[in-house]
This record gives sequence, C-alpha cells and structure tokens, in this order.
Amino acid sequence: ILDIFAKNARTSEAKLQIGLAQSEYLLPRLVGLWKHLDRERGGIGASRGTGEKQIEKDRQFLRQRITRYKSQLIRVEKERNTQKQRRSNCLQVSLIGYTNAGKSTIMNALTNSGLLVEDRLFATLDSTTRLLEEDSRPKVLLSDTVGFISNLPHEVIAAFRSTLATVRDADLLLQVIDADDNIEEHLQTTSEVLKDLEAACIPIIKVFNKIDRISPTRLLILEKSFPEAVFGSYENGGKNGLEKNSAFVEQLRKQILLFFNERMKTMTIRLDYQHSQKLANIYELSRVDNIDYQEEGILMTLTAIPGNLERLRHHLGSDYTEMK
Repeated sequence: ILDIFAKNARTSEAKLQIGLAQSEYLLPRLVGLWKHLDRERGGIGASRGTGEKQIEKDRQFLRQRITRYKSQLIRVEKERNTQKQRRSNCLQVSLIGYTNAGKSTIMNALTNSGLLVEDRLFATLDSTTRLLEEDSRPKVLLSDTVGFISNLPHEVIAAFRSTLATVRDADLLLQVIDADDNIEEHLQTTSEVLKDLEAACIPIIKVFNKIDRISPTRLLILEKSFPEAVFGSYENGGKNGLEKNSAFVEQLRKQILLFFNERMKTMTIRLDYQHSQKLANIYELSRVDNIDYQEEGILMTLTAIPGNLERLRHHLGSDYTEMK
C-alpha cells in the first residue's frame, strides 16, 4: 500500500508524508534484514556482528530521516493553518469515500476545475480545494481528499493527518460511493476512518456514483435504503452523457446549497453612513437580501451562517444597530 502511495505522490507535501510513513513502518522491522551477513561471514571465521552493526546504522539513518520529515511537515502545517485562517469566512465541504469511487471526477464537475482523474487506486493524495460558486454568499469551498481503504495502515493515517484535517474542519461531507462495488465495506471503512479523525459527528450527504453499472432492482433497493442520498453516473463524452452529467451535478449542487440555506440565520441592521466602509465586510460575510438607504442610515437584511453573523457583530462593534 505504501509503495502505491509513493508512486502516486506528486506534490512535495505528499512525498514528505509518504516518506515519513515508509520510514516509520520500516524502523521496527529492520531486525533480521541483515542476519544473512552474520551467517555467511560466520562460516568462514569472520567476526560476527556485521549484521547488527548495519542494522544500527540503518536505525540511525531512519531516525534522522524521520526527524527531518517531521520538521518539514511542521512548516507545511503552519502554511496550511495560514490558509485555514484566510478561509475561515467560507463554508467547507470535503469529498470523502473509498479510493477510486469518482471523487475527483465529481469535484471537477461541481467546480469546473481540472483535477487529475484516473481510474486507479489512490490517484489523489493531496487535498485540493476549489470554489463551488463564485457569486454565492457565503462562499462554499470544496476539497478533494485521499481515498480510504479498509484497514488503512496506522502509519498512513498518521502521516496524512494534516492532509485529512480538511475533513475534520469541514461543515459538510460528501461521501462518494461506487454503487457497483462493496457498499457495506466502503461505508464501514469510511465510518472507521472518520472516527479515527474525530470527524464522525459532521453531517454527511451520500452520493452514489456509477449507478449505470447496476441493475434497476439493485438501484431501487439502494434508493429505498438511502432515501436522502443523491444517485447518478458521471459519464464521459456524448450528448446523452453530458445531459445526464448536468442533471446529476445540478442535483448535487442544489443539495449542498440547500443544506447550508436551511441552517442560515437572518438579522436586520442599520449602519451609519459614516461607517459605510464596512459594507465590503458585510458583503463578504453574508448575503444581503435587502438594502434601504434611509435618512438615519443604511437598513440591511442579512442572511448568513450563525458563525459569520457573530463575526460581523464583532467586526462592526458599535458602528451599527441591530434591529429587532
């Protein structure tokens, strides 16, 4: 598994994470790798212990490499935290699921982006973030993440914890499921990884992809079992494929926006004209449903998630009046 990850690592962060996982996996398994030297040299009267000496050298080398990897990843984590602060005003959606379920394909469709899409395991090892809709308020960010597998090695989860932190920080998870694969195993695997990441309490929208590969009877069973899920198949090429893709993606986009709209709160404020420079922050953090330029000030009805309304209250301070 680690070798497959290593072949697919493209960014410097992914290479560091895999290098760390490989080194930590190998360190306790060095014993016995060099015993053949002792057996070969011992038979001709050479001094014994050559293998043990080589093992100790390898241990020292691996420990130094682990320290170096961890130090470099700490710097990467600091950069990630800086990005996280810049995105704190946005809603976060993470795509999760079993590897090769079609997460990157759906991510591309939702955001009109060009992520790597390949029909193989672990094609995506890095969290890639894109904007769902340019004009939506608040802004919704989508992140594609590393695919899960059953019994994902502890070393992999530990090494990719910073990458998978985008899952833990999400407001909503899109669980992409291959409808033509072992659904029960995939659901169980995803549940276990989310628990390990302390993200099991985050709301989930299930997305069953590749339904064109299953029978109508199987599809009916899934629809009855998961009535709130989104079902579809993202196909490549052809007029019919494009039409189906458009309907599937539009349904999914509506589900995402509906989820957040149902949790929005509204407040009405009056902003003094002398503080009109704060309008930019208001438009950034909320959706302005109504604005009325009155003699006493600017009367505005705002809609946003509760967290952003609190940020607005803090930012505006005493420069506004909240209307009851």
